[in-house]
Amino acid sequence: MNVVDLLITIVVVTILVTIVLAVITYVAYKLRLARQPAKEIEGEEELRFFVKYDKAALTASTRSHAAKA
Repeated sequence: MNVVDLLITIVVVTILVTIVLAVITYVAYKLRLARQPAKEIEGEEELRFFVKYDKAALTASTRSHAAKA
């Protein structure tokens, strides 16, 4: 067995081991996701991150602050 054959064997084995590890990691990831409890989705009508802009309420609060000053 010469050096080229040895290098080819090393490369092929490395590629196969990498593929096997990728498959095992993917399966472990999917199993971990399956074990987590499902999150309950809050009401669709509720906004999760933003508040609706209400121009009338904003101008009323601005006027009340201006009247106090």
